[in-house]
Amino acid sequence: MKTSKLFLVSALASALLASFQASAADSERKTTSINDKVPTPEMVAEAMFPKEIRDLKAECAAAEKAGMRCQSRIPKSSLDSVLVTFPRGSAALTGEAREFLDAVGKALQARESLWTSLRIEGHTDITGSPALNQKLSKERADVVKSYLVKNYSLKNVETVGRSSEQPKDTADPTSAANRRIEFVPEW
Repeated sequence: MKTSKLFLVSALASALLASFQASAADSERKTTSINDKVPTPEMVAEAMFPKEIRDLKAECAAAEKAGMRCQSRIPKSSLDSVLVTFPRGSAALTGEAREFLDAVGKALQARESLWTSLRIEGHTDITGSPALNQKLSKERADVVKSYLVKNYSLKNVETVGRSSEQPKDTADPTSAANRRIEFVPEW
């Protein structure tokens, strides 16, 4: 009985540590914003897979191949945009959003060897109830995922609704800048 309790406590502590480490890595991520209505796939790729992070990953891979342990902390990168737009209170993609997502889809296809999975995060402003914002942010992320999977055959895509918990414009919680989609690739 004591062994199973000890195992349960150990498993719980490990899960909490992993959750904390993932949260810390997310808070350190390099986020690039693109607010060009029709970005090129190259602009999107550079935002999601910045050269300095690609170079650092390559250095670590070379060190590990040589039998050494990489000591560098490799930050995550992400792309956010307020141009993946939706009508207020809706999860329907606008034409402007589809154009932007086409550049994202092409960039992800062209860099398939760089990423293993993609997390799409939906965000809202503070307008509306927390429950409604949570539901809406998840629905928006799901619609973006559906578009990318259908049109670009992407695999290993997950969605998360962030509601209004991570505002981009903290000075104005109702700002349109807080109603956005973020793309977070796992390398």
